[in-house]
Amino acid sequence: MKLTAQPQLVEVFSKTGLLPYMNLLGIAELLFVSLFLWSRTLRIGLILLTGYFGGAMAIELSQHIFFIVPAAILVFVWSAALLRDNSFFSVRNKTQKTIAAL
Repeated sequence: MKLTAQPQLVEVFSKTGLLPYMNLLGIAELLFVSLFLWSRTLRIGLILLTGYFGGAMAIELSQHIFFIVPAAILVFVWSAALLRDNSFFSVRNKTQKTIAAL
C-alpha cells in the first residue's frame, strides 16, 4: 500500500516526516517479506522484518501515533515463523551435550 500512496498512509508519513521515503520503505518491506517467505532465507527475513516493524513502532511511539498495527504484524510474523520452522526457537542439544561432556 505504500507504493500506491494511500491517503491514510500519506497522512501518517507526513506527520512523521518520512513522506519522501515512502516508496523506498515500501520496496524494502516487499524485499523483506519475500526473503521471509522463501524457506532458505526465512531467518534473515525474520530478523529484517523484526527490525523494520520494530523501527516502525519506535517512530510511531515517538510521534504519539497508535502503534498497534506494526505490533500486530510482528505478532503475526513471529507466529508464522514458529509454525514454519520451530527449530529456530528451540535450544540446541549439541551445546548441552558438549557442556555435559566436560
